[in-house]
Amino acid sequence: MLLCTPPLQASTPVPNRSQWAEPFAGISMVVVCDRQDILSLVLIGSVVLFPQALNLELSTCATHGLALVRARQPQLLVCIEPLAEGDTLALVSQAKRLPAAPKILLIRNSTDSQLFPVTVETYCDGILGADAADAGTVFQALRIVAGGDTYRDYPVTTASSQGGNGFNRPQGDRKLTARERQVLELIVRGCSNQEISRQLHVGPSTVKTHVSRLLDKLDARDRTQAAVRAIALGLAPWPPGEQTVRPAP
Repeated sequence: MLLCTPPLQASTPVPNRSQWAEPFAGISMVVVCDRQDILSLVLIGSVVLFPQALNLELSTCATHGLALVRARQPQLLVCIEPLAEGDTLALVSQAKRLPAAPKILLIRNSTDSQLFPVTVETYCDGILGADAADAGTVFQALRIVAGGDTYRDYPVTTASSQGGNGFNRPQGDRKLTARERQVLELIVRGCSNQEISRQLHVGPSTVKTHVSRLLDKLDARDRTQAAVRAIALGLAPWPPGEQTVRPAP
């Protein structure tokens, strides 16, 4: 079931508990957010929505947030994008890959977003624009996602589909050569330049050139971000096993 919200012109009030049939019995959540205003709205909505039992863990860093998700196995992950520390794309994609994957609500700034639209649609159960976020809309998004449905904020999804961020290049600009695909798959597996050089029987300088071109084509700042974006775009398969994508020197 897909539930969408029209653009809001005014702040939406938080419903009283009597306005829904039954409150949720209890839920575990991990919130990864470095904006105090958004965090406050999430906390308000969570306390109202889950009055009986709320197990809440907070973080401001993508890496620490993913570690909390692995350790706590929450039912719900709420994160903001972009984060000052870490890659939200890596966070949501690796969280969804876990055996006990949480429902994910993403609160994103459409003007600063670094996520590809296909990634958002693939990994996120709920999408809410930071500009439209108030106590009522955050509450609605939490309720819908926690209840097992899909939440989409029209202004954010429309901006994404129209390429509203600087990372949505035309597909032709991301066309990879056969050798670049080989290098990219090895990067995804966590191989270093030396390991790639040995496996492909090419010189280290040639590998370095391929890596540099891949970072440019994927608009990635480092190898980890390139690997996660390659997976999200279908340019490379998930690495075998349960290992996470790790940066290589």
